[in-house]
Amino acid sequence: MRDEQALALSAGESDLAYRMCRRAVWLYLVLLIFEGALRKWFLPSLATPLLLVRDPVAIYLVYEGFRHRWLGSNYVKVMVVVATVSALATLLVGHHNLFVSLYGWRIYFFHFPVIFVMGQVLTRDDLLRMGRFVLYLSIPMTLLVVAQFYSPQTAWVNLGIGGEGGAGGAGALGYMRPPGTFSFSPGYTNFQAVVGCFLLYFLVSNDLLNERRRLPKWVLAVAVVCYLISIPTSISRTHFFQTLVFLAFLGIAAFRKERLKVYFLQALVLTLLAVFVLSMWGVADTMMEAFDARFTTANEVEGGIRGVLGGRYVGGLLGAFLNTDIPVCGYGMGLGTNAGASLMGGNMYSFGFNAEVEWERVLGECGLLMGTVILGVRLLFSLDIWHKAYRCLVARADMLPWMLSAGMMLTVPQGQWGVTTNLGFCILFGGLALTAVRTSKE
Repeated sequence: MRDEQALALSAGESDLAYRMCRRAVWLYLVLLIFEGALRKWFLPSLATPLLLVRDPVAIYLVYEGFRHRWLGSNYVKVMVVVATVSALATLLVGHHNLFVSLYGWRIYFFHFPVIFVMGQVLTRDDLLRMGRFVLYLSIPMTLLVVAQFYSPQTAWVNLGIGGEGGAGGAGALGYMRPPGTFSFSPGYTNFQAVVGCFLLYFLVSNDLLNERRRLPKWVLAVAVVCYLISIPTSISRTHFFQTLVFLAFLGIAAFRKERLKVYFLQALVLTLLAVFVLSMWGVADTMMEAFDARFTTANEVEGGIRGVLGGRYVGGLLGAFLNTDIPVCGYGMGLGTNAGASLMGGNMYSFGFNAEVEWERVLGECGLLMGTVILGVRLLFSLDIWHKAYRCLVARADMLPWMLSAGMMLTVPQGQWGVTTNLGFCILFGGLALTAVRTSKE
């Protein structure tokens, strides 16, 4: 009798832990989307401490993960050990600043394991609820960025961090890149990546879901229009290129599984119809002009698409290993982040490496050996989940893991983890994709 009571108590505690962690993941998502709004509009005086507003949630999730033995993955073990060794090396032979070191260490010790806690506690229903939430939210978000696009930088909607200056990024023709509710425009681009993956999934799979899981068709149609408007409004080449990647993933899925072709063609017709209507009404003419000017000017500076891909991505990633000036143990963790560099009296470009190129930031902070291990964990994990997502697609025509793996492959291996908002979206995509491959569409 006593054993049965103990088992019942243990099961109750476990069920409570799952529920609390699922709520914490939702809180992580909501704070990720609205932390910029808090820092710009509602609590500007707390802009600096709010930079870490998601950290307590991540710490709680990781604590529960270790307590319930959800973090047994070798990826987590290697990342935690290597990051801790690198943090100790930072204090011994690096920049010696404890706070900067902790700021860099927390990325790997607290945020990265959140991916695996999400994979343990979330269900397929949780994923679809999050997808519907993001798609519903994309509608007012589009209205906000349109208002930011047409408003001067002195307007309230364009206030910067701390309620000062303008938050828009460099654009074209006098228009700035709108950030939405985020601190800076890359946050909005990452948000649209989540929207794009879920939007294409629902476009193809909505009719295959049961009524409880479906998205209303009118919401789906409006979300398509808003997403199309968001591309020129963002004045972001990254947004445009990531959309092409998502469409490529969708095309592979449709032509890999016969029964998905009809739904793919329906989605294509709906999208083309929306493009035709928008062009006929001239809704996005000014936005398209600014987007085209930005695209042309940036390509001229960077040498066209070949220059962008070869210099910014492939060249930037591989070039990180050619920086022979980096010490064996690196310059120290946290030094490639804005906050860490500021605490050290400089900026991200003051310490011998380009912190805007993620692989160079990691190698510059941690050194060639430990930095390569960290990058290897990120890359191998991503390829592992991508391969499993493809198997889900082939074996059971499960589109959700495949589409979420598209966003994951663009963020987890080489996303800028040194930027708090970008880090949040990388962790989110990793957790969503891991959950998707571990759950069944039934």
